[in-house]
Amino acid sequence: MSDRFCTLYNISMNIVLNNDTYIPINPSDIVSLAFIHNYDTNMFPIIRIRLYSDLAIIQKMLEFPDSIYVRTTLNGGVYKMNDELTSPQIVTGVQPISFEMKGYIENKNIPSSVMDQYEDGIRKSSSLNDNVKSPIEIYCYDEKTIHRMKQKAPSIYNNVSLTTAIQDILSRNGITSFNIETLNNQNKYDQILIPNLDISDAISFFDDRYGMYNKGAQMYGDYDKFYISNSNVNNGTKPIPIYVRSFKSNDDMTGMTKSSGVHNYQMITNAPNVSVITETDVERVLNSPEMASINLNTLGINIKKLNKLFAESINKSSSRKVSDGITKDVIDIPNLLHKNSSEYVLQSYIARLDEKITRVDVSGSGFDIGKMKINTRYNIIFETAIRGLNINNVYRASYVCHVLTNLSGELFSAQTTMNLCSN
Repeated sequence: MSDRFCTLYNISMNIVLNNDTYIPINPSDIVSLAFIHNYDTNMFPIIRIRLYSDLAIIQKMLEFPDSIYVRTTLNGGVYKMNDELTSPQIVTGVQPISFEMKGYIENKNIPSSVMDQYEDGIRKSSSLNDNVKSPIEIYCYDEKTIHRMKQKAPSIYNNVSLTTAIQDILSRNGITSFNIETLNNQNKYDQILIPNLDISDAISFFDDRYGMYNKGAQMYGDYDKFYISNSNVNNGTKPIPIYVRSFKSNDDMTGMTKSSGVHNYQMITNAPNVSVITETDVERVLNSPEMASINLNTLGINIKKLNKLFAESINKSSSRKVSDGITKDVIDIPNLLHKNSSEYVLQSYIARLDEKITRVDVSGSGFDIGKMKINTRYNIIFETAIRGLNINNVYRASYVCHVLTNLSGELFSAQTTMNLCSN
């Protein structure tokens, strides 16, 4: 039997109330810890914590419902999982995950209150709530970054690039930990005028009005830093491979597989965990084969064709028409015309449509989730090569969800679901 590996995490969690009361959470009380990343819809992750812990903890939280903070650290490693009779053995470490965010609980789901300790105004036994556990659900969010992104952006910048303007806007409003992928638009502008917008809307305005990346920009405030990324799947980073076993494989465990190099482990999953969704023939007929844009500044026209799922021959003579024995040129008119001043708006629009041609849903457990960011790119490598013949592309994630659950003792494994697309 080949070696089997899995990424496992130890979770250290504390709940801080009113900035001075610290409540350590026993790992055995953690039912699940979920990181929900909807990159194409939301600007921030949703972190959901489900506990089954002492009733006294939730009663203390209710005393300070507006001042609940959660401090969490995940220290992980790749573990060897061969022998079921022995504990997993760590072979190499992985990047730790840490966050401190504000917590929110819904009062309507609270099972009890401090008043339950009394009967007819007389306090019951002092041990009433000792060793009594109840479900607790906490939602965590980055209160500080969300607040800062709502601050007003400056109105005018002179003789600067978009990169410089964005860096200044973020820094002067207290967002100092950020990652900006190199913009395709490297022009320096004599003057940049920003309407009365907050920071998030101002960056969206830059993308719409001036154009930041050739296939559109993405903003995302992850648990570690704020990202401004290129949505182009070919963003210059080395894709992370996801290996897919064949249907004939008898190995039912997903996780990590050792590849060439020292301590180089990659994600592996089973064939039933990969679903490929392709555009139908009807959708291809309904979608326009080509689109065009006119730049209002230069009056230049740009025409782009949508990708095709399968190669097809093109009749070069289709642009000429024979009438009464006379051959005449026919001017092809694009189906849709966009009027804009950004030179990237057409490519961005086409990319959003091309992403619908082939979508891949991947799931698995035991992945190294610290590697997965909004700007991470992926390859799907099938053990049965013919299955991956038409989807051998580079992909970006539009949605990722990691749910960490207790595997055994104090070790947690992530159940991961990903929606991938290519443009």
